[in-house]
Amino acid sequence: MALVIALLLCPTTTHAQFEQTVPVELSTIGLDGRTGTPIVVLRDPESGGVLPVWIGALEAQAIAFALHGVVMPRPMTHDLMASLITELRAEVEEVVVTDLRLNTYFAVVRLRVNGERRLRDVDSRPSDALALALRTGSPIRVVRRILAMSPEFEFIAPEGPNQVVQALGMTVVIPTPALRKEFKLGEHRGVVVTSSAGVARDKGVRRGDVITEVNGKPIADPAAFFAAVRAVKPKDQVRITFVREGKPRTIEVPADVPPTKPGRGGRAVA
Repeated sequence: MALVIALLLCPTTTHAQFEQTVPVELSTIGLDGRTGTPIVVLRDPESGGVLPVWIGALEAQAIAFALHGVVMPRPMTHDLMASLITELRAEVEEVVVTDLRLNTYFAVVRLRVNGERRLRDVDSRPSDALALALRTGSPIRVVRRILAMSPEFEFIAPEGPNQVVQALGMTVVIPTPALRKEFKLGEHRGVVVTSSAGVARDKGVRRGDVITEVNGKPIADPAAFFAAVRAVKPKDQVRITFVREGKPRTIEVPADVPPTKPGRGGRAVA
């Protein structure tokens, strides 16, 4: 076991000098309509571009659990990874998607170890790195040139309550009967905010608010919310109308607002 831990934390030189990277949001997860493979979508707020990353079914489930804020009664693999890092007196500084070769993405988890100045870079599949970032609230970055290489894809959102989107510092889901009861939402149509951070939080958006419109367009589900956000030019404002306690409110958020730290968005369940 000691040998395994030593190898895990051994400093690497493969990615010692990173190319220019940009911060991105892990926006949503679904399926590639052409292959049926799970896919996670990263969004660059600065340019408005997106990067699809194809992942395995188990990793997709782990990412979906984190986006929805589900806490399992016993730790799953990525929960264990996060706990091990903490126990070893380290923290995840960031995760970086570093390369795309032969249709395969590469990533590193950058660890800051207590008492050491130099970051330790651990080779990782992007799917594992992203699942870990969501559990540790760590920034996600992508090498800029990879965004320009983004392949074409056909995104299919999950059905019903499985839909979830993170954008502009907000996590939104479909208002299930349980959420309607918890937040006394009545019959308002839209998407429910399960977490809010950064500019959106500073401007008053709170957990339990129902977003009904984006730039005047009615929002029926999280996929529509994401599409509306993507349709706004990066330097423009996104006008968001939401309802709280039956009263409509409107705020404006820059489309290129920097990503906030990712984290568990929904209600934790035992």
